[in-house]
Amino acid sequence: MPLRSHNILALLTQIVADIVREKPTDESPAFQQLVATETPWHDVFQHIDSISDFAKRHALRNIELDYTVAHARLMMQQVLPRAANDVWALERTSYLTGLFSHPFNSWDEYCAALDALEADVRDELEKRSLTPRRVRARLGDLELMRQIIGAVNFVLFEKNALVGEEGALNNVLAHAPQLVLCERIPGIPLSLAILYLITGARLGFPLYGVNTPGRFLLKWQYDDLEIFIDVFDKGSLVTRHSLEMLINANIVGASTRLLDSAPFEIITRRSLANLIALALRNEDNDRARKLEGLSRSLFGF
Repeated sequence: MPLRSHNILALLTQIVADIVREKPTDESPAFQQLVATETPWHDVFQHIDSISDFAKRHALRNIELDYTVAHARLMMQQVLPRAANDVWALERTSYLTGLFSHPFNSWDEYCAALDALEADVRDELEKRSLTPRRVRARLGDLELMRQIIGAVNFVLFEKNALVGEEGALNNVLAHAPQLVLCERIPGIPLSLAILYLITGARLGFPLYGVNTPGRFLLKWQYDDLEIFIDVFDKGSLVTRHSLEMLINANIVGASTRLLDSAPFEIITRRSLANLIALALRNEDNDRARKLEGLSRSLFGF
């Protein structure tokens, strides 16, 4: 239950006192209580910004990463036990990892944007007589699948102008699906794939993530039909044979399991791994260490 404003300010005051005593932030009882309120950082920041003492404001603003890590850990621990392909869990965990790109991201804004994207795709499918209700019994038909993917591609990449960009991996904002969707930041393969996967899963289509090295992919798998989708290439279709040849040419002793469906926990772990790698490239070792600690606490490594 959210605390009243004066109670959050009291916790912030105690956190400053603990900082002055050089107590590690995560060992501060007041900090732990603040995290337990489940208050998003943008709301906490508003309270911080109301403090008149500049030194206190500065000290509290410096705990943003610690708070975001602790908040994400608490929220993800509630979400991760859900079923492996629970689309709401993917929405929630992708939002939480997106907070490391921009801590002021809004869950409500992300949900509203996903709802609008889903509605756009439903409208386009209706125009093409491809609504899920009409095609449910024929999802293993290759030509039908091509038509459905064509409709989804049109909405995401033409109507909504979502785009990938080489080099985006070095832009922390590109790692956040919410910013890719709401702010039209050019995305990386994973952030684009998450948006595509959420939209398809909401509509009941048999789409799954594929944790391939180098570029995260999606696949449509239903009965004997299995086609891979390169979202970074505007939803182009790729066969298993082509991917196996590519992987074997680049990875010695590669396992065909690299093309298995990835549960959303794997997607979340890859999101964190990408952010850790980016922090290391930027020589931000403190950030990398804290994100590594979050990943270990959630997944064991």
